[in-house]
Amino acid sequence: MQKRQVRRLKIRQLLLLILRMLIILMIVLAFARPTSTGGNLGSHASVSAVIIFDNSSSINRYVADGNLFEIAKKRTEKLLDSFGESDEVILLPFILSSSSNSSTEFMSVAQAKEKLNNISINQIHSDFTASLTIANALLTSANNLNKELYIVSDLQLNSLPERRLLEQSEARLFLIELPLEPVENVAISSLDFGGQLILPGHDFKITAGIKNYSGSFSAEIIASLFINGNRVSQTDITIEPGEESSVTFTKSVSATGFHSGYIEISDDKFLEDNKRYFSFSIPDNFNVLLVGNDLSSQLFRLALSPSTSLNQYWSLKNISPANLSGINFFEYDIVFLFDPSQISETYRMRLFNYVESGNSLYINYNENVDITEFNKKWSALSGVLFDKPVDKQFSRAGYYTFSTVELTHPIFSVFEFKDNKPPEIKFYSLPKMHTLQGATTVAVFTGSRPALIENEYGQGKVLTFTAPISPEYSNLTAHSFFVPFVSRMAEYLARDISSFDTRLFSSNNISRSLALKGSVLGSIEMISPDSSSSFILPVEKNGALIVNASPAHQNGIYRLSYLGREIDRFAVNLDPSESNLISAAPDQFSQAAGAEQFHLLSNTDNLAASISELRFGKEFWQLFLWIAVLLIAAEIMLARTKNQKE
Repeated sequence: MQKRQVRRLKIRQLLLLILRMLIILMIVLAFARPTSTGGNLGSHASVSAVIIFDNSSSINRYVADGNLFEIAKKRTEKLLDSFGESDEVILLPFILSSSSNSSTEFMSVAQAKEKLNNISINQIHSDFTASLTIANALLTSANNLNKELYIVSDLQLNSLPERRLLEQSEARLFLIELPLEPVENVAISSLDFGGQLILPGHDFKITAGIKNYSGSFSAEIIASLFINGNRVSQTDITIEPGEESSVTFTKSVSATGFHSGYIEISDDKFLEDNKRYFSFSIPDNFNVLLVGNDLSSQLFRLALSPSTSLNQYWSLKNISPANLSGINFFEYDIVFLFDPSQISETYRMRLFNYVESGNSLYINYNENVDITEFNKKWSALSGVLFDKPVDKQFSRAGYYTFSTVELTHPIFSVFEFKDNKPPEIKFYSLPKMHTLQGATTVAVFTGSRPALIENEYGQGKVLTFTAPISPEYSNLTAHSFFVPFVSRMAEYLARDISSFDTRLFSSNNISRSLALKGSVLGSIEMISPDSSSSFILPVEKNGALIVNASPAHQNGIYRLSYLGREIDRFAVNLDPSESNLISAAPDQFSQAAGAEQFHLLSNTDNLAASISELRFGKEFWQLFLWIAVLLIAAEIMLARTKNQKE
């Protein structure tokens, strides 16, 4: 028994010795703070970091935890806490603009936090390509060994970078996860006036396209029309998941001048695209002279004034070329000329002086024009040189039509052509011609034949339509396109376009052509939707005054005024692509950006701890400390048992 007890005692003593040695070893290892090899070479060196912060419109929406933009700011603030005093960082707002107070110099953490507090939503389309290009250049020139790039964004699928910009980057890529949810958004995707002619006191139609971006729920919404600050109409509409529908309002305005408004739908979790603004203007009364006694001049007169009982802004006079005696062209804002070969030399020179002084002329080619006479006397004014007259012997088996039009030109900018293609209007016979240097082709027929040509002459401008429009040669006058087309040409030549601005987006560089008569001696005041004002100096381009309306990064109605008088009004809207809130997967973004690897910092992670672990490797001191505690407990138990036996 004594031998067995001694043997048992020696075993306990040996176990206690081993436990006490292990306790000391674990405590020493815990204080030594061993780590895994997860960190980079030089991981304890200072860090140069660029944080791309998404402040585009799409992130300004609501999720279960609140406003996603505010959540992103809080996550970024915690991210900044992971940097030390020796680190340098740049907070790069996703949209670089004057309103975001962007800086391209590294700063301290305190400065970055101050900048974060001042960042606000910028209502323009996100651009990862531009932001990554700048971030790449900054990190390439950084001096610190450790280089890190952080993305704080909802990773909107349609804003992925267009090039693999991070393919050669040395920086480690970190994606900050945000609490995203399935898309539940309904948006006004478009507005359409249909190219109609709006007259005071007469009904016009405005159609809004409304799209349900959700894949799961049917949207029952209320759509309202506001004109000049007043709600004038309202209707209900139901849209199935993933479908697009439309709603049409019919209203009128009682006066000429500028008008504006918007269509609004019920609130959802993304408010930015629930309004779409528009503006239009109805010109004041203009004096128009139509010179011609053929059918074309009569059709134009009917297009501009179908009835003398209508209150319209065109004051028309139709006169034969043989009866121009006593006519002073300068009493008219526009002159429409049909068959110019009938104009005597005296009145031809007067028309040249009329245009050169800053007025406008429209010339319509018809089947009776003598092209030799035209080329000799009118080519310099019109910019058109005819090679062959129209063929009067033709069949209706084949025909020409419009192939392309300049959609950005004021004459065509209001027309919502399907697939951006002009309507199929038949022209059975056309002359052959070419344009002189300096003339601009605004529309083209099939066969690459110029259709509508604009030419500057002195201070004025000339439009020439190169096809006969009588019913024998074309069905243009029977088409619904004819009346608004004639009206738009007349308004353009009168330098007072009735604008239907629905397709100007806050992501565009917006230029406005001013319809001002006389010289401008000072700046133009631009009043933004928030009532703030700025002054812009117009520039002259091709005989027109151009205003670059920048910045125009707010959605809403902008007004331009000169000497206290409003001279222009236009609407700026959110780019429709921002309404598609579907996000890309992190690996999709990484692949599009060209990064071989990335680190996803989960929405539930402690950012500072996770980044430290990725930056320096995983520390094991807590594990060793817990092992030491367990060993101490075992040692106490074993030592107590020993004492009791003794």
